[in-house]
Order: sequence, then structure tokens, then C-alpha cells
Amino acid sequence: MIISLLLALLLIYSGSLDLDENPIVFKPAELSRMSSELAGSESNWPIVFHAAEYKRSENVFSLDAESLTAVSGFLEYWNQLEQRRSEYSRLIERGAGVFAANEVERADSIYQEFRKTVDRGDIVESIRLISDYSLSIDEIAEALDNNRVVDVEARLSEKHGTVEYRRGLIAQWVSAHVGKLFKEADGVRTVAESAGKVTFLDGSEVTLSKNTTAIIRSSRLDRLTNISDVEINISEGGLIARLSADGIERSSYQISAGSATMMVKSSNFWTEKTDEDRVVMANYSGTTTVTAENEVIDLGRNQGTIVVRGRVPVQPVELLPPPRFRWAATDSVIIRDRLAVQWSPIPNARYYELEISDSPSFDGWVRSFSSETNQSTITDIPTGISHVRIRAYDDNGLRGANSPTYRILRSSGMLPPYLFLVDGDPTEIYTSGSEFTLSGVAEPGSDLKINGQSVLVASNGDFTLTLELSPGQNPLALQATNKSGNVTRQQRSITKISEDNLFDITWSTFAEGDRIRHADNILITGRAYPPLEVVARTGNVETVVPCGINGNWALTMSPEKDSELIISLRYRHNKEIIGERTYRIE
Repeated sequence: MIISLLLALLLIYSGSLDLDENPIVFKPAELSRMSSELAGSESNWPIVFHAAEYKRSENVFSLDAESLTAVSGFLEYWNQLEQRRSEYSRLIERGAGVFAANEVERADSIYQEFRKTVDRGDIVESIRLISDYSLSIDEIAEALDNNRVVDVEARLSEKHGTVEYRRGLIAQWVSAHVGKLFKEADGVRTVAESAGKVTFLDGSEVTLSKNTTAIIRSSRLDRLTNISDVEINISEGGLIARLSADGIERSSYQISAGSATMMVKSSNFWTEKTDEDRVVMANYSGTTTVTAENEVIDLGRNQGTIVVRGRVPVQPVELLPPPRFRWAATDSVIIRDRLAVQWSPIPNARYYELEISDSPSFDGWVRSFSSETNQSTITDIPTGISHVRIRAYDDNGLRGANSPTYRILRSSGMLPPYLFLVDGDPTEIYTSGSEFTLSGVAEPGSDLKINGQSVLVASNGDFTLTLELSPGQNPLALQATNKSGNVTRQQRSITKISEDNLFDITWSTFAEGDRIRHADNILITGRAYPPLEVVARTGNVETVVPCGINGNWALTMSPEKDSELIISLRYRHNKEIIGERTYRIE
């Protein structure tokens, strides 16, 4: 329905144009200029490139009246897009990144999809996306106007379990929803097994731990300089503060608890009020200045202190280093809902705290296990992927650095077994070698077959199989069967890259072998493979373009006469070159 409407608009638009019936003809060297004139920008050259007909015998592009009508329709919408992009920038400067975060994310997604559509030369879909983008800008403006008031600066960006807020100091506590905006004197609290994240205008974040009550005593913004002035008081519990680069450099974040006041300039700071008169804190990066009883100390990286009411702060204490799990790999696949773990003991550790969460950043569902020894058992592990880390506490109750994060993949006997490949689990794999080693993880104890061949699955689920490849596409059929008889089947393919295909190149000028006739601008097109990119170098000029979803690519170069033009094809992810040829411009 939408596409039909757009086509109708294009026809109406074309009826208002006095188009010459003669086609517009131009040389390849003029593609950039014509794209700027007809499609609004040199970056929109694929729109003109795909709409035009290339006449090889004459080395020219031709746009007939129908194609020009379509490109002209695109230009009208492109001019609208440019205006909306300027408005988008102004909205971001006004704070839309915080107060209209969801709307900004949607607009960014639409714009990225629009650029991909332009690269494919799809005019109708590009126009539809411009219309969607325009609507998304209106939604940002509306959300910003609704949410932003002079004394509002912070919002509840995440919650897990019960999070409540209170307007002022005497109002009732009520449930807070994600997106709730807080002003000065507002209170925020969590209960057992809950957590909440508060995000400030400069991107800084404060995550409240379970059983925590905090008051935003001050939350001011200088709208001329965009400098924040934030003060948070902890009446009970604890929090983790992660300041953004702007927050560290330009803003003032003050946290008070008990008799301690902390000026935080850190991207990772933790503090907890353990009782009415005692506060512990640990700084993992940057610096934090602590004031109590008219005494001031500075905490550097991986340093902590304790403040007891009526006493000056303890001089900075070095935090305990992170423990290491005694696991061979960062991933473990299990079937049962419990797992016994061990880790390297840390000297002077009084106890350890192990955490398991459904989030790799541990700001979602989190459970904790304490142990006075270097081993523990994690229980009630849910089906799916969980994340595990551990840290040590010293005799003062100071929290040491976190270990690396490990993943646990738990499979239920009632479900099909896990089966995935490394490197993103691709559906289609490309390689230039004559053989390929397939690696992945399957449910331990499962029976794995690849193209009918049995493959050994290690006790931790790892498997590998080296395959000899034929030219072109090599299909793969993977099947894993667990002990309950449940089956997982997957289809993959491995394509052996052919160098002959890599350099099946078409030139806009005369070419014979590696000899290319000189022209001011040369259009070069080819078809390779989707995961590759093309690098063209002549003199000090280098151009890099990605291959499209079908392997197609195109670029323009302006080489000097009697110079060398080097064309390389390489993988996009690791930049490994798999083919390179040198051409002489004569």
C-alpha cells in the first residue's frame, strides 16, 4: 500500500515537470557531478548508477525520461531529509539522547537502513524510509518537549525487580517505570533481589544495589555550558557509579553517605553504607576525593577506604586483585541446574562473592553466593545463557576487582541440544583455502554428525572437524542428538573463494590484461563475495569499498598516466588480503 502510494506520488511529481524526451547522457567521469546535481549529493551516486543505462560501446551513461522522473522524485525527498537531519542535530544538542532515547534510537536505525537502501539504488524504498525518518524526528521533538523540564536531568533507564520512587521527602513511595524522570529531592529505592539504573544527561550512570535508598539532593544543569552538578545521598545500601567521559571531565558528581562525602571522577566507583556509622568504598579507575571530619584523601585506581563517623578516613588501601576461575575456557555447557566451581585463592581475602546474571554487564537479574574458601556451588542455574564473575573482599570489607566474566550455557533434557559454530555462527562461510577447520560447541554427551560423519564432542562441548573443499559451494548438514533423543539440525555451507572470480573486473575505459588506457576518471566494477572489501591504491590515494550482499562492488579512481593501480581484495573482519593484482595505466 505504501509503495503504491509512493509510486503514485512520483507520477504526480513527474507530471509537473517539463522533462525533455531526449535522454540525459554523460561520461563515467561525470558520475559524481551528476549525482550531486540529480540526486542531491555525491554520496547518492548508486541512485544514479542503478537508474542509468550504461552503454559500453560509447562509454556513456544514459538517463531516459522515466528514469529521470524517478531520480527527480528522490531528490525532492532528499532535500527534505537534509532539513530533518539538521533538526535532528539541534534536538540532540537539546538533550534528546536522554529525554527521547527510544525515539533517537529508532531514528538512527531508520537512517542506517536508508543509507543501505541508497547503496542498493532502490529509489522507492529510499523515499519510504525518508518519510519514516521525518515522522521519527517529529516523535523525538514531541518526546523531548513532553519529558524535558528545567529541573529534570535524570531518568530510570533500567529496572529489575521492584524499584520505587518518592516525590520530595514526605510523599508516598510508588512503583517507578523505566523512563521515569527524577528531579531534585526525589528518592529512589530498591528492595531485596532488585536493582535500578539511573542515567544522567551526560551519559553517566548510577546503579542502585538491592535494599538501597538514595535521594537526589541536587540535580542541576547549566544549559549554556551543559555542565551537570549532581549530589546523591545514600541513606542505606550501596551503588555503583560509572561516569561518562563528559561526566569525568566537565561535571560534578558528589555522593554522600554517613559522615563521608565523595567527589567522583571515575568510570567505575562502588560504595556501600554497611551500617548507620560506617561507609566503605572502592575506586577502580580515575580518581575520587573523600572528605570526612575535615580530612581529605584521594583514591587512585584500585584503591579503597573506610569512613567511620567521628573518625578521619582510613588512608588509601590497595584493593585485592581479581580471582581467576579454574576453567580452561570462558564458556561452559552444562545440563544440570548446579555447577561446582573453584578459583585461584587471593592472599589476605576474608571471603569471596560470586555473582550469576542473565546480563554480561550484571545490571539485570543477579544472584550472589558467598564463600570463605576458594570454591562454591552455583545452584538453580536457569536454562539458557548465564554470566558468572567473582571478587574478593578483605578484612575491612573492601570489594576487590572483578574477575573476567565467564558464560554458562545450560541445556534442558526436554529441549533440543545446543549446537553453534564459533565466529558468530554464520550460515554461509567463505574461505580461500583448500580445506577448512570447522569449530563449535555442542551439548556435552550429544551425538554429533556433520554430513553424516560422526564427530567427537569433548566433555566441555567443544568439537572440530577439518574438511577438504571442492571449488564453489560446499553444503554442510549438522545434526546433534542428545541422550533424551531430542535433535537439532542445521544447514550451513562453505564457499571456496575463486581468485578468477575475484578479478572479473569491468572498466569504463579500454583494458587489455593488466594494461588500462588512461582516463581522468575510471569507473571500475566487479563481483566478488559478500564478506570481502575492495582496496584500490594509486600513488598516495586509497579507496576502500565493501562488496554487497551479492558480492557486487563499484568505485571510481583518477589515476595519473603511466602510474600503477593496485587492486586488493581482503576480508572485512580481519583485513587479511586474499588476492591482489597490479595494473598499468598507459
